[in-house]
Amino acid sequence: MGGKTKHAQRTKNNVKPSSSARSAELLGTTQPVFVGFSAHSDLGLIPFVPGFGAAAEQMPETFDASISTPYQLTLKKLSKKDPMTKKKALQEFIDLINQSDMDELKTILPLWPKFYQNLATDPEHSVRELTQTVLQILVTKCKKAIAPYLKQLVPVWLASQYDNYAPAASMASSCFNETFSSKLTDVCLHCQVDIIDYASRNLTFHTAATLSTGKSLTPEEAEQKYQRVVVCSLKELSFFVEHSQKAEDQSKIKELLAKLLEHQKFFSFAKNKLNAIKAAWFEFIYHLLQSPQLLEIVEQHKTQVTTVAFQNIDESDPLVAPHVWGCILLIQANFQDWPQTIDFREKVWPKFGHLLRNAFNRNAQAICPNVLPFFSQLSHVTQDIEEYHNFIKQFFDNLKGVIVSESSQISKQDNIMIIKTYFECLRYINQKINNASKEQTSDSSNTNRELLEYLLQENVMQPLMVCLSSPNSISSRYIFQNACTLVAFFDRQHTTSEIYQLLLDKFWQSLFQITTEGLNQPNVSELYLERVIELINDLYVANPSLEEHKVKFAENEKEDDENSTKSERPHTPKSSQVAADFRQKELKQLVLQLLRICMEKTQNLKTSKYIKNVRILCNMFNDRQFFAKLSAADESLDGALKAFIQLLSSSFMDNEACEIVVDVIFEILQHCEKAKRFEYIDKELIKISHHLTQTLVLNRLLSHPLCVEPEIRTILCQEEITNIISKVAEDVVKNNSKDLFNLLHKCFFETDTGEILISPKTVDKILMTLSKPLLDGPDETNAEEDTDQETDVDACGSFIAQIMPVVCSKENASLEVKHEVFLRLFTFSIQKSVSDYISEDTLWEITTCWQDALSSEDIILNNELLEKCALIIDRQGEKTNLTPTNIDSIAEATGKFVTCSTENISDEKERYNKIDHILQTILKQDTNGVNELLNVCLFIESLKGLATPSSGFTSHVNKLAKLQGTLQRSLLNFSILSKLVCGKPQESTQQQDKNEGNDDEITEDYCDPNENLLKVWSNYLQMELLKYINIAAAGDSLINQCADALDTNIESLCLEFSEKVQFLLRNSGELSITLKELLMEESAKEQNLAYYRSLPYLVNIQQYSQFEESGLLLLAEDLQEYFAQKKTFKAYMGALQYLLPKLEAKTIDLQCPIMRCEPNDIWIKAGVFRALLENNFSLAYNEKSDQNIISVTVQFITEHSDKLHTQKDLLLYQSEIFKQEIPTILNAVEYIKLLSCALECIPHQLTIKNWDVIRIGLGHWILSVTKSLDYALENADQKSLYFTLQVFKLFAALTKFFDEEKQKSSTELLKNVYDEWLNVFSRDVYLTIFKTFYKICQYRDIKDSFSDCWQVFLVELTATMEYLDYGVIYTFCKSSSQMTLDHVCNFLLKNLSSPVHSLRTLSMHMMRNLTPYFVADDIEMYDIKSEQIDKDEHQEIKWHFLNRFEDYIGRYDGPIRKYLQEFSFKLTEISEMQPVDRHEAFSYLMLWDCIIYACAKSPVALRSVYTTFLHENKYEENLLHFLFRCMPVEILKNHSTKQLNNDIFKGLTWSQIKDNSLSLEKYTCHLYTDVLSKLPAVVRKWWNTSPSRQKTFVDTLTTNFVSPIICQEELMAIAGKKDKHENMQVTVHISTREVLAVYSIDEARMELVITLASNYPLGSVKVDCNKQIGGRASSRNVAMQLTIFLTHQNGTIFDGLALWKNNLDKKFEGVEECYVCYTVIHQDTCQLPKLTCKTCKKKFHGPCLYKWFTTSSKSTCPICRNVF
Repeated sequence: MGGKTKHAQRTKNNVKPSSSARSAELLGTTQPVFVGFSAHSDLGLIPFVPGFGAAAEQMPETFDASISTPYQLTLKKLSKKDPMTKKKALQEFIDLINQSDMDELKTILPLWPKFYQNLATDPEHSVRELTQTVLQILVTKCKKAIAPYLKQLVPVWLASQYDNYAPAASMASSCFNETFSSKLTDVCLHCQVDIIDYASRNLTFHTAATLSTGKSLTPEEAEQKYQRVVVCSLKELSFFVEHSQKAEDQSKIKELLAKLLEHQKFFSFAKNKLNAIKAAWFEFIYHLLQSPQLLEIVEQHKTQVTTVAFQNIDESDPLVAPHVWGCILLIQANFQDWPQTIDFREKVWPKFGHLLRNAFNRNAQAICPNVLPFFSQLSHVTQDIEEYHNFIKQFFDNLKGVIVSESSQISKQDNIMIIKTYFECLRYINQKINNASKEQTSDSSNTNRELLEYLLQENVMQPLMVCLSSPNSISSRYIFQNACTLVAFFDRQHTTSEIYQLLLDKFWQSLFQITTEGLNQPNVSELYLERVIELINDLYVANPSLEEHKVKFAENEKEDDENSTKSERPHTPKSSQVAADFRQKELKQLVLQLLRICMEKTQNLKTSKYIKNVRILCNMFNDRQFFAKLSAADESLDGALKAFIQLLSSSFMDNEACEIVVDVIFEILQHCEKAKRFEYIDKELIKISHHLTQTLVLNRLLSHPLCVEPEIRTILCQEEITNIISKVAEDVVKNNSKDLFNLLHKCFFETDTGEILISPKTVDKILMTLSKPLLDGPDETNAEEDTDQETDVDACGSFIAQIMPVVCSKENASLEVKHEVFLRLFTFSIQKSVSDYISEDTLWEITTCWQDALSSEDIILNNELLEKCALIIDRQGEKTNLTPTNIDSIAEATGKFVTCSTENISDEKERYNKIDHILQTILKQDTNGVNELLNVCLFIESLKGLATPSSGFTSHVNKLAKLQGTLQRSLLNFSILSKLVCGKPQESTQQQDKNEGNDDEITEDYCDPNENLLKVWSNYLQMELLKYINIAAAGDSLINQCADALDTNIESLCLEFSEKVQFLLRNSGELSITLKELLMEESAKEQNLAYYRSLPYLVNIQQYSQFEESGLLLLAEDLQEYFAQKKTFKAYMGALQYLLPKLEAKTIDLQCPIMRCEPNDIWIKAGVFRALLENNFSLAYNEKSDQNIISVTVQFITEHSDKLHTQKDLLLYQSEIFKQEIPTILNAVEYIKLLSCALECIPHQLTIKNWDVIRIGLGHWILSVTKSLDYALENADQKSLYFTLQVFKLFAALTKFFDEEKQKSSTELLKNVYDEWLNVFSRDVYLTIFKTFYKICQYRDIKDSFSDCWQVFLVELTATMEYLDYGVIYTFCKSSSQMTLDHVCNFLLKNLSSPVHSLRTLSMHMMRNLTPYFVADDIEMYDIKSEQIDKDEHQEIKWHFLNRFEDYIGRYDGPIRKYLQEFSFKLTEISEMQPVDRHEAFSYLMLWDCIIYACAKSPVALRSVYTTFLHENKYEENLLHFLFRCMPVEILKNHSTKQLNNDIFKGLTWSQIKDNSLSLEKYTCHLYTDVLSKLPAVVRKWWNTSPSRQKTFVDTLTTNFVSPIICQEELMAIAGKKDKHENMQVTVHISTREVLAVYSIDEARMELVITLASNYPLGSVKVDCNKQIGGRASSRNVAMQLTIFLTHQNGTIFDGLALWKNNLDKKFEGVEECYVCYTVIHQDTCQLPKLTCKTCKKKFHGPCLYKWFTTSSKSTCPICRNVF
């Protein structure tokens, strides 16, 4: 990054660079092993101290010669300063230890302690961790062998357990504990001197500097190491003292520790800035104070220790404070004279008070447990009773300020701990004074009593009073609980102590005063009421012991704060043994007083906010005496009831308050006599006009135990109750209340006699009200709009389903209502399915309900009811866009309806007649729609060549979309029948039972799902099934023949229909055999072709399906044999045609049954021969037997062609088709189809006679088409259109064969045939075919009902037009006055906007084929007018081919612009863009496809004219913008990344473009790639002038997705042409996107390198001239010229290279270059310099000279300056 270049390490005389590793290796292998300083060991040098001295002094002086070389090298590395070197060395050391045996390890044990002492305190934490790992491995492997070195290891080992790097500390601790698990005390005593000496030296001798001598540490690193060592040393001493205090002889320990404590530096650690050091120091002192034997050494420093401890009493650090307080308490316990050693009043008490007021500095949980012991010692501080009392008052005042404060800075747990400590101290001081008062004088006793009264009033009652209004629920809750516990303690002791009795009386007196005064205020807040209730509840459950309240709090703290007091606090009284005695006296009186106040305020203030607490208070005391005393005026139950009834009649009572009052009233009524109770209910409660109150009372009456009372039923049958229940039912529908639903359920409670509690009239009202939502429920399409209503429907439906059996079992409702509810339930089952607002369980309940009603004959199905049910099914079946699931659901319900309504008829004949009657009523359908569907299908099949319309065509057709209703109703009817005759297959049923885990044996409750299927099938039922099978076959055929024209809904219906038919035939057993026989009989009648279409379905019956793939062949053989025997050849032919596409190749031969017969109709014979050809010649190989088929087919063709000489009308030569009978037309058409098939399958086996009949016949048949065309178009004559299409298909087969044969070496016969075709027939045929096609496509007056059939006709017709000779068409139109080129162009351009995709693509295909002829004419015109064009460069040009597109491009300006305005290349706009109209977009883009193709096919000069025209009109701007607008959203959103595949931008083949399923996005991306590769300069110019955001967007997308494709294609194209140009060789480097061109002539050689940019062709190419004739100036000129050409001309890279080569060729040929552009060939016009100056004779290009004149404003020669 700009620094100096790093050079290799400098070496001298080829010596390797220095390496510490190699040096260590050399030292290890050289003798002697180590040169040390053992000879100077007696010179009085300072002995080694861990962590002190230079690095060399830390090294061991000698190595044992037995130590292996790897160990020596590793140990040497461990002495290095670099942390990385040490880490690697330790890792190597670990590997060596793991690989070594015990003997080898013993050799290194003497050396390890010194390394360990050094490495264990290393500044690098990873080194320390690895060091502990090494120690653990050594100890594990060496075990007892490590013992001699323990005194060296243990001090550092112990200290390492407290390393501030957790992994290292954990490793050391676990290793130490595992090694000495049961001998910690022994090891401590064994190493006591070493441990204390090591720690003392670290604490007293070492500093940050001495610990880091010889190490390259920064001051900060050195200080950190020193602090870590100090902390570890202090904690090591704490550990040592703790584990050695049980030792008997501690004299040495005392001596060493006393020496440590006497050191002046030791006590300075108590004031260290680092809290970890302070905490470790106090922890050490704490352990000293705990040890009885070491207490005397602390006593020597008692003053210092006491002073330091008490001075830190207000310590705020959570790490230090616990140890400080531990020391304080031990000092107070061990030294009785501690108050004399410190000024408590001045030094300690102020700090302690500050600590209390600051809430223990947020360390309450750590400090509070120590407060009570400290508080108990205050009596030792002073002997003055008044001062002592002041201390107590100040203590409680300080804490009181904390617990009643509303500070949010105190945590919940700290708050709880402070409150608990506060009341513990209160209880302690009360107990202490009470005990002392027994021994004190009266004066002292009075003083103490006054103190307790003061504390009760100021420190108990005052906090309670504050909490009653405090929003802090947590503080209030725990203050209430602890205060109530304290009062309960007073209550338990009051019998033995006058003081407690006095305090108890004072408490209740104050509490009565506080609560009554507060509640008597005019505006009492709800918070105050809640707090009062909470306090009373705590008093109610107060426990005199110190156990905490067992209250379960919510997990959510916020929820806990707000709701736990009300909802989770226990309200039931405790046992009398635990409860306080005041509960039945003072507390009960307080509750009564509060209740009276609440009720009085409710009446006076007309508010219900006081009522909601009445329930809680009444739950405490609910005896008769308590309720009697509620009324102050009249202490009786009547007075209380009257008071509460008065409240219920008030208008201000809300719902919750009413519910509470009703509950209280019924509790009071429980204490009344039975007769009086029901009389009160009947005369008072029921008469209250308030609806909610009525509902609540009704709920209580219907609940146990009142509901079983006989008096209740009498009350419930009253008119008032009926109205109340009706209103409740209406409320249920509106509000969906679960409580009200439960109330209605209770109404249908059955007594022992089987009767329900309410009257039939009430039942009717409930049923009608709750069943109404089933009819008015939300539509499934709007199911998300009204969630309340959705829930109503589900709940109401479930309720009705549950009560209907009760209602129907007895005469509990009227017959009309039961029928109406039945119809509503049936309608709901038919209409609805499982969704968001109706659950599966509820739907099942509703369906089962009406089914059970029919099965049990609670509902009798009469004709009127049946008609209504059929009407319901009709309405549902007529709904649009029913899904297959909906249809199946309706069919399931209808099938159950039929079964359940007839299952109780014992006579089988009567039952089946009833079923037929029901089905005839239900299965109604419009026969016209069915006929239209079958007719449309037949016409389409005929056009497609699948079927022969043996019965002719009818005019009754319709659009496919309008046939959806017919298909839908047919599918519904068939599904209903299928449910009755075909269930689940037995195997699948058993498998399902197995999957559900039904491993147990089948019991009596087992229900066979196929049990209720019909076993007898009437003629009506069979014919209905056959009719719907025909319809299904028609739908199946439509999918196969014209799936693109079908709506997705129709397609799904057809697929579902076909699957159901196949399922029926597979699983209906004997019924399928019966249907097969009936279908074959109906087919043999030859009256309806629809039966032929259904024959392939028979392959699904068991007879054929068991043979799998061979089943179809067996079916075909059986059908052929059956129809041949009956001589029904039309049926034979129909069956063969429908089976043929599904049969495998070579399954039909000359041995088929019909070959043994002689049909009279020509078309049948022709159809058979065509079937033989199609079945036997579809493969790539032929067999010998095929020759026989060819012979008989050719013979048949020849035979009938010979008949034409005598029977001209035999095959309708030059006839009016619409006047012919259908058999005659079929004869001609089938003969034409046979000829077409022969051209495709056996063209080379045709004789000259056959070719004559094809060519001559084609001419005659085309004339027949022209004669019939007008009538066919005007009347939509299906016969004529059918004939026309077959003639066109014969033309397509012939022209396709000739087109393919031109590329081959044909036989002489075929050459003559082709030549004769060209010379005699082709021109007239081509022109007539084109004119006919032109006329057909121009016709617009097609009936709407015939439009879909017409569209299929056009699709088939366009497929025949691809092999026209467009040269003939162009030549004819150019000279014609009736069909000019303008007519043809307009015809094709208009058809580009056709909704028929095939017509659109055919028009584009025709336009492409005519383009070369238009371009050729433009070239001639351009050569003639080139000079005029050069002069009129800036004038509008209107003579060329693209002018024909101008009007059509303009027509799309408005429609396209609305899409362009939606997208301005912002990512935020992409998700909001509306879908693009596919038809409109395709038409517009195909128009541009033709324009781009024309530009690509034109030479460079003409291409420049075309693109200039486009640019001047700014047509390309809309196109390119629209292309980006239509690209896939995923591409646009991810345009800046390469995560998506770019295959969508690759070019499309013509077959892909013709595909009707081609997506708009795919075609758009293809066209963008196409225009970018063929017109790069046009796109580049648009891109360069775009706004910055648009430019960046286009550049990024093109670079990521399109440029790689174009570069690859262009470079591959150049590589394919490199050998085709003389004197120039081209080399392509695809990986670097470079093209190297070398032009060589004789010895001259020129090189050119073209490099493509990453965003090519948006970005310009880079041109470099390595070697160029003419020097550097010439090189620059060539590079500039080529760059300009490739940038501004719409040519390829190879076009630029060709221009460069041509310039050089002309230059070497002596052609003079233009003296303006200095090139021989002009880059735009590709012309040579032609204009010559008369003076200097220099030549110039016309455009160059004109540009010179305009820019210089002179008309002089650029060279000689004379007038040109």
